[in-house]
Formats: sequence, C-alpha cells, structure tokens
Amino acid sequence: DVLLKLEEVQGLDSKILAIRKKIGDMPSRLANYDTQICEFQAKYDGKKALLDELEKNLRQQKGALELNDTRNKRSQEKLEAIKTNQEYQALQKEIESLKKNSSVIQENADKVDKDCEVFRKELAEIQTLLDDVKSKREAEAGKINSEAEGFNGELESLLGSRGKLTVGIDKRYLVAYEKVRDARLGVGIVRATEGSCKGCNVRIPPQMYNEIIRSSEIHTCPTCRRLLVYYKDGQPSGGSTSSSSSDMPPPPSA
Repeated sequence: DVLLKLEEVQGLDSKILAIRKKIGDMPSRLANYDTQICEFQAKYDGKKALLDELEKNLRQQKGALELNDTRNKRSQEKLEAIKTNQEYQALQKEIESLKKNSSVIQENADKVDKDCEVFRKELAEIQTLLDDVKSKREAEAGKINSEAEGFNGELESLLGSRGKLTVGIDKRYLVAYEKVRDARLGVGIVRATEGSCKGCNVRIPPQMYNEIIRSSEIHTCPTCRRLLVYYKDGQPSGGSTSSSSSDMPPPPSA
C-alpha cells in the first residue's frame, strides 16, 4: 500500500514539476524581445547622439551665416558714406569676401541639413521597429500572465491533492521517497518487472526480487537507489492492505 500510494504521489509530483518548469521557463519567452529592444534602443541612442551633434553644427552654421549677413548689410550701408575711390574699392572687396563666406556657409549648412534629414528618417524607422517589438513583448507578457494564473490554479489543486494523499503515508517512507527523488531527477519510485529495475534497467539480485514480489518489505534498487514496486503483467503486486504504520518495515536507506 505504501509503495502504491508513493507511486500515486510521484504521478502528482511529476505534474507539479512539469508545471513549475513551465512557470520557470516563462521569463525566457520574453528574453528575445528584451534583446531586440536593447539592440534597437542602443542603435536609436547612437544615431540620436549623432543627430544632436549635426543639429548643433547646423545651428552654428546658421548663426555664422546670420552674423556674416549682418556684417554685409552694414558694409552696404557704409558705401553711401564713402568719399574716396580707394575706400570704396576696399569696402567693395570686403563685401565680396562677406558674400563669398556667406555662400560657403550656406552650402555647408545645406549639407548638414540634408544629413540631419537622413538621420531623422533613420531614427523614425528605428522607433517604428522599437515600438513594434515593445508591443509584441507587451502582448506576450499579457499572455504569460494569463497562463501563469491558470498554472498557479492547477498547481494549487495538485498540491492540495498531494497533501491529502500523503496524509496516510508514514513520514519515514515519504522522507525516503523524497530523498531519492531529489537525487534522481524527480523519479523516486520505479517498477520492478521481469527481474529488473525499470529506472536503470539493471538486474535485481534474485533473493531481493523474491522479497519485492512478496511485498514483505520495501527495497531500493542496488544501483540507482530508487524505491521499487513490483508489477506483473502490468498490474501491481497484491500486498496486505491492513498494515498499520507500526507494522511497517523500516524505510530503506537511500
């Protein structure tokens, strides 16, 4: 009876473990989105920094152009007060130089402005991709939260069923089962059929196997240390169902 109940407990434990694994794997479903978000954000920030520098340069170019135009205007006004041809020629030369400088500054400003437009377009494209990934992540996060609620409800139900099932199992045997289970990847009890342990597929010593068949005491596999329950033709062995905990043999040493 103890072994059959422990086998039922293991069935519940397997379901509990599977659900907990699904819950544990949930954050990884968002990892790809988080990676993309970080990459797009880094790309956006890099181009934004370059755009800021270009716009700063553009403002400087426009400021220089405005200053040059102001100087040109003042020089034009001075022409009316010029009295000598020598002064007129010198001022005219200055005006031509200012015009040439304005032309160069305007050309540079136009080039910087075009570069700014290219960066603004690229930033807009990156922002669209970033918003799309964020939207998908948000949708996936909502889906995960919904699934988590369902898993938590199922987990609570399974833990409740496990608690009720283990009430009738002597604590010594439950501890022995859990100790082996923790050491053996979640499998603490396995079937013994045709003289072999179905956990590690190793032959069981004949005398021990006969004792397992008689259900006279609880045994563990000499190789993998899992608890063994006898099955013949797909059916468990028929042990006594009236044994009290005080009549039970001591738990195996795992």
